[in-house]
Amino acid sequence: MKKYLLLVIAVCSSIISFSQDFSNKGKDFWVGYGYHQRMNSNATGGAQDMVLYFATDQVTNITISIPGTGYTQNLTSGAVPTVLTSAAIPKNGAQDARLTVESTAPENKGIHIVSDKPIVAYAHIFDSNVSGATILFPTNTLGKEYYSVNYTNTSNSPNANCWFYVVACDTGTTTVEITPSAATINHAANVPFTINLTQGQVYNVMGQLTGGGMGTYTGVDLTGSKIKSIASATGNCKRIGVFSGSGRIGINCNNTGSSSDNYMVQSFPKTAWGKKYLTANTGGNMTYNIYRVCVTDPLTVVTVNGAPIAYPLINNFYYEIPATNLPQKIESDLPIIVAQYTTSQNFCGNGSPGDPEVIYLSPVEQNIAK
Repeated sequence: MKKYLLLVIAVCSSIISFSQDFSNKGKDFWVGYGYHQRMNSNATGGAQDMVLYFATDQVTNITISIPGTGYTQNLTSGAVPTVLTSAAIPKNGAQDARLTVESTAPENKGIHIVSDKPIVAYAHIFDSNVSGATILFPTNTLGKEYYSVNYTNTSNSPNANCWFYVVACDTGTTTVEITPSAATINHAANVPFTINLTQGQVYNVMGQLTGGGMGTYTGVDLTGSKIKSIASATGNCKRIGVFSGSGRIGINCNNTGSSSDNYMVQSFPKTAWGKKYLTANTGGNMTYNIYRVCVTDPLTVVTVNGAPIAYPLINNFYYEIPATNLPQKIESDLPIIVAQYTTSQNFCGNGSPGDPEVIYLSPVEQNIAK
C-alpha cells in the first residue's frame, strides 16, 4: 500500500511551497537513514533497505553522498520526464548510514543529494510491506526552528521506538537546542540540552519504550518536542533539517496492537506554518482520517468548519480530531501545523487493505499554481 502512496505524493508534490515562493523542487537536499524496527532483525544490516527517488523533467546528473563516510553514487536521467531510483543506501560496514540507536554524540551519517538541474526527491525505507516514504525539501527551504509531530506509539512489534533526528546543513558549527516532550533513551522530558554539529552530521533522538507484550507494545509519543538552531560563540544560528517518525506504529482508535508500519516525514520549519488548512479524506477503503492540530501558543484560537474546536488541548501543544470522513476547514489566528493520519486497516471505520501513515499538510497560504 505504501509504495502506491508514493506515486500519489509525486502527482501532488508541486503544491507544497514554503515562504519566499520556495517549493519542493530544488538541487540540494539532506536526509538521514531513519530508524526502522527491522534494523533489529538477524539479516546483515537489518532486513530493511533505503532508496531514494528523483522526478526530473530534463536530463539531470545527480550525486548522492555521505560525506562523513566517503560514500558516493551517481545517477543520470535518460528520457524525460522520468523517475530515477537510487541504489540502496549502505547499511553495514564502515559506510553504514543507519540511525539505529539514540545518538550520544553527533554521527557522520547525513545523506547529501546534489543535482545540476532542479528535481523533486523522495526517501523510502522498507522491508516488504513494512514501508514508509517521505518527500524531501530542498536545503534553501529549510529553517531554524521545528516541532516534532508524531503519534501515540503503539505497535504489534517490539523495539518500535518513536523518533526524530536533526541534520546540520550549513558549513561551520551548528548549535542545536533540543527539548524532548517525553522521556528519551538518554534524556529527561522537558529538559533542554544542546549539541554542536558540523555540516552533514546527524543527531538521532529515540523515545523510551514503556512496556507491552502479547501483541501490543508501547512507547512514548514525542509530539511537541522542540528542535531549534541557536547562536553559538562562533556564529549565528544556522539552517537545519528535521525528520520525525517511528520504527513501527499502528494507528487505531483503541491503542491496541494492529497492523503496523514504519513511517517518516520531513518536518515543516515554523516559518512554513499557516493559518488556514483544507483537508480531503483518503480514498478507497480508508476514508476515515485522524487529525492533530498543533499550536505553539495555547491561547491560539482554532476553528473547525467555522466553529470553535470542540476537543481539549493536549500537553499545551495539540488538539486531536477523532477519525472522520468529512472534509475539514481548519483556521486559526496564529500559525499552526496540521497532521493527517491514515489508520491501520480495519480500524476507526476503515476497511482493508490499508496502512498507517502520517502526512503534514501544506497550508493554503503556501500553495502555488505550478
